[in-house]
Formats: sequence, structure tokens, C-alpha cells
Amino acid sequence: MVKSHWAILIAGLSIIQAIPTAQSAGQAPPGSTASLIAEVRERVETDRLEVRVYQGKNLVQLAPHMELFVVTPLSGSSRTVENLAERSVAIVPSEKQPDRFEVYQDVWIGRGRDLTLADNVFKVKQVLLSSHRTPIEVRLDGQILRLKPGDALLVL
Repeated sequence: MVKSHWAILIAGLSIIQAIPTAQSAGQAPPGSTASLIAEVRERVETDRLEVRVYQGKNLVQLAPHMELFVVTPLSGSSRTVENLAERSVAIVPSEKQPDRFEVYQDVWIGRGRDLTLADNVFKVKQVLLSSHRTPIEVRLDGQILRLKPGDALLVL
């Protein structure tokens, strides 16, 4: 009986070790599914009294959110950013430029040294892509933030 419990314990430990976790952004191991898709241009302070978002001239109803980020997709990643709704992303400091943040998709949350922390991972609730035809404006207590064509507003 004791031998069978030890066998189950050893098998369980080997399975746990096989569960993949991605290391923080730039340190993801080869073969990891985490991929850099955008750079954060601006974090929108949502603790203001009034936050309104317009796409073209239409007021956009925002999903209940914790964070708003203006991001610039990397070349070739516009479609990926556009399809982020209901997916998880990690927003982490850039290793090359410590004053900038980067957006990664398909990131596992892990524990321990050099792993992505849960407070860096967000579920994307809405994505609003700015274009010449339908520019995005964020109005914050009278101030206006205009997104450049190609930039996206991530509602997290």
C-alpha cells in the first residue's frame, strides 16, 4: 500500500514539473508560446471622474474595466492585437528600454524567480483600433487623448 502511494506521489511530481510556464517577457525560453505583439504608448489613468471613449463620432460603451492602455502594435501584429478580446496578455517592462512596457500574448502565469507574475497579466475585455476613417478619442475630465491611426485602446 505504501509503495503504491509513493508511486502516485512520484508520478504526480513529474507531471507538475512538466507543466510549462513562460518566463518574464524577454526571458521566455525557446519554444515558448509567449510572443511580443505591441508596445505600450500610454497608460490611461481611469481614476478620473469621467472617462468617455469615442470611435469616430460615436460614444463607445466600455466594458467594466480595471485598466486602459494605448498600445502600438509591432509590424505585422495589427490583426493579432485586433483579436485580443477575451484573451490574456502580460504587460511587462522592456529589457532593452526599461522606461517602456511591452505587451505579450499567450503567457503562462508562474511562480518563482523570473516568472511572469499574476499582477502583470490581464484579460482583455475590449479592443478599439484607431484608423483614419474611425479615429479613437479618449476624453478624460475635459482633456482629449487622440490615438494615432493603427494604435489600439486595450480595455482590461
